Amino acid sequence: AQASNVTAMVAGSNPKLAPIVVMGPRSAWFQSVTEQGSRMVLWLETMRKLAAAKPQRDCHFAAFSGHEIGAIGSDHYLASRAGLVKEALVWIFFGSDIGSPGQPTQLHASNDMLEKWALASFKKQSLVPSKVLPQTGAARGEAGVIQRQGGQFVTVAGDSDAYHNINDRWPEAVDVGALAHWATAFADGTLELANTVA
Repeated sequence: AQASNVTAMVAGSNPKLAPIVVMGPRSAWFQSVTEQGSRMVLWLETMRKLAAAKPQRDCHFAAFSGHEIGAIGSDHYLASRAGLVKEALVWIFFGSDIGSPGQPTQLHASNDMLEKWALASFKKQSLVPSKVLPQTGAARGEAGVIQRQGGQFVTVAGDSDAYHNINDRWPEAVDVGALAHWATAFADGTLELANTVA
């Protein structure tokens, strides 16, 4: 079979500034409403907000295929963009199951600045992650690839009773209202970060 990553870029007004990369997997088993669908909601809303606002930093967007078979989509993306891992200000990785009804969420950031930025962005939407992971802990998914190559990252992930399960489908698997708050938090927060010049 042949699969494709989906990529885009919102050009910033100051290309000398370090770019931002917003990423998440797009492929999975079954319907994956909350595992992958929730990520794509955040990804698309962040892209929409940034495209309308014309930020200062370049903002790259990548939705990867092959997540469930060794993250081969992200490997291909990185292999064709030498230097981007360390060049980017931050890699924002949308973890799985964001907005699953009644489930915990966890935040993992690679440094103090990004952790504080994420928590402040969430607070504006009255969101508080259930757990903040140690910055030096091993990152999961494609964020782990970035971490191992020395890049800076932020990721939020949830939990689900239907993870990797045929029951991960509309409408039971996702709380649309909660997901909308997460999408707004990330879109607004990423725009704020994309306009920082320090």
